[in-house]
Amino acid sequence: MIPSEFAAYPTGNLCNADARVRPLAAAIKPLIPGLRIAGPARTVRITPGQNGAIHRSVHHAQPGDILVVDGGASERFGPFGDLLADGCRAKGMAGAVFDCTIRDRADIAALGFQVFCRGFHPEATAKTKPDETDVTIVVGGVPVTPGDIIVADDDGVVVIAAAIAPGVMDKAAKVAAREQTIRARILAGETTFDIFELGRS
Repeated sequence: MIPSEFAAYPTGNLCNADARVRPLAAAIKPLIPGLRIAGPARTVRITPGQNGAIHRSVHHAQPGDILVVDGGASERFGPFGDLLADGCRAKGMAGAVFDCTIRDRADIAALGFQVFCRGFHPEATAKTKPDETDVTIVVGGVPVTPGDIIVADDDGVVVIAAAIAPGVMDKAAKVAAREQTIRARILAGETTFDIFELGRS
């Protein structure tokens, strides 16, 4: 199973597939509407106002990784901007998720590099603390361990533990197939009230 294959499924389907799929807080939103990303988490924990650990993590990143940053839900500072986005793209990273604000919104969007974050703030950051990389973090209220699968789209960001990822993929395929069947029945004239047999409840 390749983590990027999860990009075939909307986050809603993944949540329907398995209750162990964990959605992040709704405040973490996409920079570029309509662009879904999926890949393994490369985790970072920063002190608000610092970004040295982000540079270190990108330096060691692998193609397809998703940068996932615990920024303490801070709504100040811009620890990630267009130069780091350029660095992520050069490494072949699939995207980034921040539990904090970032900066250079328009320039990053123009690059086509997808970022999910709490908003935007121009305040400068420092590189005076080492902070942590490749550790279990908490982002949007959800624990994320390095290698967990991240899937993110216009509806939000979900985390799938690496150990259960193959099973979730199989279940998601079944959910998608069932939805196609339901859609065909609706287009043929049935209603969801009948399809879900709600009159029997």
